[in-house]
Amino acid sequence: MSRESPNYNTSSMATISNGIFFSDLDGTLLNQEARLSDTSYALITELLQKGLRFGIASARNLDTIQTMMRGLEISLPVISLNGAYISDIKTKRHLQINDINGTVKQDLFQYIDKNETGVFLSTHKNGKDAISHIYLQNEGEQWYVQDRKGSPRQQIEGIDRLSSLDSHKITCFTFVNRKEKLKDLHDYLQEHHGSETELHLFENMYSRGWFWLTVHSARATKSNAIAHILEHYNLSEKHLTVFGDGMNDLPMFELAHTAVAMSNAQETVKQKADVIIGNNNEDSVAKYLVERVAP
Repeated sequence: MSRESPNYNTSSMATISNGIFFSDLDGTLLNQEARLSDTSYALITELLQKGLRFGIASARNLDTIQTMMRGLEISLPVISLNGAYISDIKTKRHLQINDINGTVKQDLFQYIDKNETGVFLSTHKNGKDAISHIYLQNEGEQWYVQDRKGSPRQQIEGIDRLSSLDSHKITCFTFVNRKEKLKDLHDYLQEHHGSETELHLFENMYSRGWFWLTVHSARATKSNAIAHILEHYNLSEKHLTVFGDGMNDLPMFELAHTAVAMSNAQETVKQKADVIIGNNNEDSVAKYLVERVAP
């Protein structure tokens, strides 16, 4: 783990309520086109101007989040790659980096080279984030490439050798394939590196039929990241509300005083929620914020 001394500006945090709010993006704050709607943008902008304490906790990387938020003046640090990074969205300065340890990294390098398995690697070196890829073969992987190229800030490129990344911090391995093709790797990692990794196997909601297996450090969870931010803001979980729709949101549901699930969320997520609101195409997060915190 790499950590910089946080320099949170708490003096500017005059608030319209005692609430602290963190939202997932895909399937939650973003609509089915993976976009922050004009209505949500306007409503949240007005609340932020009045002092709303609001942050993002997403599986996406910081470059993509920065593009999607359209300049939204988010008041709390952004959690990206499921907690691999805690960052200032304005400056793109990372306040914490939770990278994958060397044993897991080298084991996966050997597996990938031996099987020529397609993979995307989220990396950090010399203050820069990037995505590298190798051995790509299928349409699901090509969707990933085109999606990331849609972000003008994103650096994504193919590499010839995994060894070229030996000196980089690896914060996420992303494998894209049919579910049955990923299950053996998931089970192997769970058995051999379960205590060292955080694994997520899920279907891409924008490219149905293609599943992603993401591998993070065990420290990289949304709940760990939120807890870190609350500690440095001297804030309490009793004021924390979180919004989500997927299994990777459950750890922060357990941390929060109020867990809010979307109506389009997975059934397990809705069962764990304190509140269920409308779906992600109805500006439901923004409307909930207006109802709960507007004066």
